[in-house]
Amino acid sequence: MATVFSMVTTLYLVNIIMLMCVTTAVFESMTGHLLPFGSHRLADIETAEVDVVPGPRDFWENYVKPRKSVVFRGAAKKSRAYNLWTEEFLIQEYGNLTLRLEAKAEADYRMPIGGLGVLGRDNVSHFIKNYQTMNAYVISQIPQPMEKDVAIPPCLRCGSFAQSLQEVHLFLSAGGGKTLIHRDPYSTIHCVFNGSKDWLIIDRDQTDLIYMSEDSQYELGGYSLVDVDSVDLLEFPKIRDVRYSKVTMNKGDCIFVPGGTWHQVRSRGYMNSAVSIWFSRLYSFDDKGCDVANIDFTSLNNVQVLWRFSGHGTLTQGHMDVHFLRWLLVTSADREGKIDIKEFTRHFFTTHKKTSKSGLLEGSIADRAKKFIEYIDPENTGFISKETVESFSLEKMKEILVKFFDPCDVSNTEDFEYSHIEVKDIKTALSLSLDDMGYFDPKIFLDNYQEIGGTLAKGNEILANLGVNGKTALQGIMEKSDAALQKFHTSSVHDPSFEHKMIKHLSKHEEL
Repeated sequence: MATVFSMVTTLYLVNIIMLMCVTTAVFESMTGHLLPFGSHRLADIETAEVDVVPGPRDFWENYVKPRKSVVFRGAAKKSRAYNLWTEEFLIQEYGNLTLRLEAKAEADYRMPIGGLGVLGRDNVSHFIKNYQTMNAYVISQIPQPMEKDVAIPPCLRCGSFAQSLQEVHLFLSAGGGKTLIHRDPYSTIHCVFNGSKDWLIIDRDQTDLIYMSEDSQYELGGYSLVDVDSVDLLEFPKIRDVRYSKVTMNKGDCIFVPGGTWHQVRSRGYMNSAVSIWFSRLYSFDDKGCDVANIDFTSLNNVQVLWRFSGHGTLTQGHMDVHFLRWLLVTSADREGKIDIKEFTRHFFTTHKKTSKSGLLEGSIADRAKKFIEYIDPENTGFISKETVESFSLEKMKEILVKFFDPCDVSNTEDFEYSHIEVKDIKTALSLSLDDMGYFDPKIFLDNYQEIGGTLAKGNEILANLGVNGKTALQGIMEKSDAALQKFHTSSVHDPSFEHKMIKHLSKHEEL
């Protein structure tokens, strides 16, 4: 009897131990579930840190060529912004300059409206006076008057680096902000002047673990579908295997992150200010001029940058890399070094995405293709040599890019609202704008329109186009709506098809 009892007891204990092991394994596999990204495991990859910014050759050999991130401790102290950028200084010196706004959470579809009453825009003065309570932060091309406060580090001051500076972004925020897990289309040196930032950096070889969005598949940039505040490990189980490096940047630090490297950033501090210096993804380095160049920290206003912003009007933010366009042309040459222009346009000047809300603009695309052929091959030979393309200046490449391949992004203009607000949502807002008697009420509509993310100015413009005068039946309003919303119907939208084709092509030629 005792023996039987002992056997039962032993089996019971074995089952308990097995259950505990299974429970422990399940618990460990769910570590970080519904917690912020990075909670699933400790950071176990090191990012190099140096106290002296390397020269261009060392920067290329040790970090850019092998695609390794590196922290430059104290490098941002060389910028005037490190000492000067207080709230009072920014308001006094730069208060009237225009900045581009984003929602604090990148996943938030609603575009902030600043003191200018324009979607996604504010000026420095209004933003600084209100940014502690606004659901917005600044991510904008830096206005040119502010450039003198930012120093370009010596590692970018000669050779290929000096020819590759694309644009410089200004970041201003308060009370903390965060990004999605994302990758930037360019390499970047990010410098912090106020506050601190935590960077979680993920090597490119883990792309298959981070659940990249479908839109990002053939784009140089991109983002992950994972909610960084509450990672659902049941929906995204591969996140458990993501290894990462964690870097805390303090006021005065800079970090280099190679283009295409996945990362997620959280900003901290009452006031957080920083800049990102975007430069081309380089696959070779020409050190021409490095022996005679003045390789030192240099004010941004004294160096060559391809895309700049005056501080008013339309931005030039987010253009594709002119060097990639040059590579695209060169790698389209045959064995004799000739590029068949008509074949090139047949392949790259087609679209499968709508380029306006009203549908395809095939006529516009065909017109651009025709003008491109006339521009690039004025003698109508049918070909252009890759040597000719290689000899084009940066200014000529910029002209070709903007005229034919990558015109101004509508989000850089003050008319962005026509693209951002959907016609169907406006019509719904109109249909719900009735008073107690069943008549259309303009005041209710203005409230409804602002509720879907529009501005008061554009709401009043819609009412003016509708010709509302006194009590009006809803049927009459809806009959006029298409005409009244013409600008919303015909507004431009981003067409990624050219970029997708370019990246597929360059990938075949190992340019990425």
